Amino acid sequence: MEENQNVPQEIRFEEYIESKEIYDGQNILNFLAKAKNISIKGGYHTIKINSHVENLDIEGGFKELHIKAPIDNLTIHGGKSNIYVHNCEDAKVDKFYMMGGNHTVEILSYVHDLEIHGGVNIIKCNYINSKIDKITTIGGTRDIYLNPETDKCEKISDSGTCNFHKTEVEDEPIEIQQFLEEGSIAPTILTNPKSDVTCVICLQNYNEDREVYFLPCTHYFHKKCLKPYFQGKIERFCPECKTQVRHNLVD
Repeated sequence: MEENQNVPQEIRFEEYIESKEIYDGQNILNFLAKAKNISIKGGYHTIKINSHVENLDIEGGFKELHIKAPIDNLTIHGGKSNIYVHNCEDAKVDKFYMMGGNHTVEILSYVHDLEIHGGVNIIKCNYINSKIDKITTIGGTRDIYLNPETDKCEKISDSGTCNFHKTEVEDEPIEIQQFLEEGSIAPTILTNPKSDVTCVICLQNYNEDREVYFLPCTHYFHKKCLKPYFQGKIERFCPECKTQVRHNLVD
């Protein structure tokens, strides 16, 4: 598509929004302040939700949506999108409604009520902190992967092809972590650590303390070790491979 060849510009919304409508274009839309009603129609956007949004309505086009704060009502009509509900303390969707289109949804934290009408969808909710309370599916084709440790949701399926899969709990992909707030790396929980792998800072393994930071170079270290290791340093480098780290470490 010709519009994809354009260089996207970041638009930062840093003040309270009562109502905002956005049409077409190709931008990075970064919502940093509370908003009541946001409507985005068409276009080719990357959308970052970094503050509480009451109502977000997305229609058509191609969207990449990163949810890192609460959304009361999220509605997706048609189009194609990749949606991430990130593993952040406040990231959650209360009511999530999708109608038509082709969507991939990665739920790394919490969705209360997910309702899907038609379309072709892949829903991945099989990460460490993934959870859905209720799923309603009507028509269409979809594959839903659930975390076997939190799979206690109510499931309602009226028609169409709906495949529920129970799989092993997956680690949060490193590439998804990098979509957290720009220049920041958040801690994650390491699953199934190998007993012979140790943190090169404290030389202890990860069996008892599994909270780690994954650096962009893919090496990881105890959270409690890496933050003091970087404390006060102007230039910071991976303790293992010496790749320069330009990201901030956030709790």
